[in-house]
Amino acid sequence: MPREISLLDGISSLRSVRKFKVDPVSDDKIRIILESASKAASGSNSQPWEFIVVRDVKVKARLKEPMLRAWLERLAGGSGMSPRMRDVYDEATEMLRHTEKVPVIVYCCVDLNRVSKSEEVRYASIYPAIQNLMLAAHALGLGTCLTVHGSTSTRGEPEVKKVLGVPEHVKIACLVYLGYPAVSLGRPRRKPVEKSTHYDHW
Repeated sequence: MPREISLLDGISSLRSVRKFKVDPVSDDKIRIILESASKAASGSNSQPWEFIVVRDVKVKARLKEPMLRAWLERLAGGSGMSPRMRDVYDEATEMLRHTEKVPVIVYCCVDLNRVSKSEEVRYASIYPAIQNLMLAAHALGLGTCLTVHGSTSTRGEPEVKKVLGVPEHVKIACLVYLGYPAVSLGRPRRKPVEKSTHYDHW
């Protein structure tokens, strides 16, 4: 795999990208990204992940409808949002409205027949793979945005699974928007680690 940036630099500079160029992503890069995802740890080495790579514009348009409808319903029920959070939600809404223009969408799924029945182990066995996926994309000059659209019954999952033909025993954990960033972002702002670190006791 190409080593465009160091691992630590990649971790320190990974950002959520919500605006993408329309440029296509090559098969070779998608292969590298998915290979990187598959190297993650999982409970009992079950490797329960399944990835659905969506590039067809018509399919993306069909997927957008239930996800956008569910998202707008959630927003309508919210109140008292800070201006900063309103900006974040507006950006997320805009990205979702333009789903078909994002070059690649990766639905990250868990095969429930290949993983522990406990919910915490299920997600502990898929999210490391998704982080690998995002870091590999970042290393190749691509941007990503992880969202939970289409991942629960209140976020459009039944309709999304129907469009994609996802079997009953497979759970959508999240989706990742993927493409070349249309904006240049600096490093993420985070609180000093000292504020959230405890040694030996709280």
